[in-house]
Amino acid sequence: MFNLVVKDILIQKKRVLFALLYIIFMVIAFQNMGLVMFTVGVTACTYMLIMTACAYEDMNKSDIMMNSLPVKKSQIVAAKYLSVFVFFIMGTLAYAAFYGVVKLTGIPLGISPVNMTNLISGITSVCFISGIYLPIFFKVGYVKSKIINFVLFFSVFFGASYLVTILQESMSIPWLNAIIEFVSDRGETFTAIVFLALILVFMFISYLIALRLYKHREF
Repeated sequence: MFNLVVKDILIQKKRVLFALLYIIFMVIAFQNMGLVMFTVGVTACTYMLIMTACAYEDMNKSDIMMNSLPVKKSQIVAAKYLSVFVFFIMGTLAYAAFYGVVKLTGIPLGISPVNMTNLISGITSVCFISGIYLPIFFKVGYVKSKIINFVLFFSVFFGASYLVTILQESMSIPWLNAIIEFVSDRGETFTAIVFLALILVFMFISYLIALRLYKHREF
């Protein structure tokens, strides 16, 4: 399965560089927007790499070849989900490196640091759109899922700031505020564990759906 993840990286070496550089563009475009800057930049980078990997698979008819090899469909699907986290880590490291360069050189750019809040927001955004898209991809392939791809990709740009606004307004809802206070009172580590657990549950459910759809797909 690890080899399948490496394959997703190697088949798009040039696009990987472009996607990582794209983070710099997003930082400049979303100046002084704090949480939104990291979330949009890293999510766009990660999603771009996922889409390219899926596109190359469709273009090269990799599904047909993979199904002729002694590779379980569960491994094929799991590798794609694992790639999501690998690409997110790559994007985060690229963002952190650029943040370090900006701070060391004194470049006059407003850039948010990589902290726990940013990481939670970023991984939540990445897993949300990937968890929706991948089952569709494994059901109908890349070409037929282009519309969904388009909608999800641009929702990153137009939905991120709106989502932050909703989260801020939701603090006034008594029961939701009580839950947030309960979790936050137990410290940053506990909060991160809760969010990570919810994200993993969501991705696991998405994986099961994608696997079921992929097993019934005709090639």
